[in-house]
Amino acid sequence: MNKSIKIFINYVLSPLLFAWLAFSVFEEVSSQKDLPLYISRLYNSINEYTFLMLLLVLFFMFVQWMIEAKKWQLLLNGTINLSFFKALKMIFMGISFSIATPNRVGEFVGRIFHLPQEARVQGTGFTFIGNFAQLIATCIAGAIGINLIEVGILFNQNTTFHIPVFLLQIVSPFLALFLLFVYFKASLFFSWIAHLRYMKRWKDQFIQLSILPVQVLLNVLFLSLIRYGVFLLQYWLMFEAVDLSLDFPQMCISISVLLFMLSIVPTISLVELGLRWQLSILLFAPLTSNVTALTMGVTLIWLFNMVLPAGIGAIAMLTNKGQKN
Repeated sequence: MNKSIKIFINYVLSPLLFAWLAFSVFEEVSSQKDLPLYISRLYNSINEYTFLMLLLVLFFMFVQWMIEAKKWQLLLNGTINLSFFKALKMIFMGISFSIATPNRVGEFVGRIFHLPQEARVQGTGFTFIGNFAQLIATCIAGAIGINLIEVGILFNQNTTFHIPVFLLQIVSPFLALFLLFVYFKASLFFSWIAHLRYMKRWKDQFIQLSILPVQVLLNVLFLSLIRYGVFLLQYWLMFEAVDLSLDFPQMCISISVLLFMLSIVPTISLVELGLRWQLSILLFAPLTSNVTALTMGVTLIWLFNMVLPAGIGAIAMLTNKGQKN
């Protein structure tokens, strides 16, 4: 990495990112007027069981990002020899950048910062492939969930949502199949880009992306499905922590639809908390009337899975000064 760019990143961009992240989280949390009440109630009701559940949620937060790091390491394996710890560090850095971009599209910036110059084009492509695999897992689970959900009970007398949900029930399986087709045929896309005249400079890198083995794609997709299962487990543990007892299969159905909706609606992670609340209240209405515990659980998942890792990534960038790239 160019020395001047490295100095800019380590001594200007990293501190600014950390300060901006802290300010943005403070602003978002401050705008949620009921959040202090939720945290106060959780604090007052905490016991050994609640504490254990929260510790498990925290543990699985690291597990699911470690799975993501393994995906990143697998994808880069033919390009650069990357240690698992460094891969995990890059993942956290990527979260710091992605948290303020629609549907986390800025994640590649944080990931490729500390890759060698010649590997950054592949790194960008591999970030896209890894995230695309995770989107496929979300769409597969979402398609199953939205077709298992009981629309009549969910929306009761409100028929406004019946037609949109009915259309989603039809479209979602085809969307999942289409994404699978695109995923396994991505080599054609990268091969086409490699032969564009204005991409000639990076032709070799794009060709490497186009010959990614199918076995690697299968492994990355499998890890994405495992990671999705960890998400579901985290939600169940968190709901247990806030004393919201739900039928596990029904909870999985509702969460799969929630995550599916969040993945197809353009949102920014830092300001999507309100949308998470609204969707969760709508989807869990037939399962519970305890809106306070529900929104508290959804909020804590957001803090554990997005804000905390983003903070770790920002700190990792701050402490990266002087290290070789």
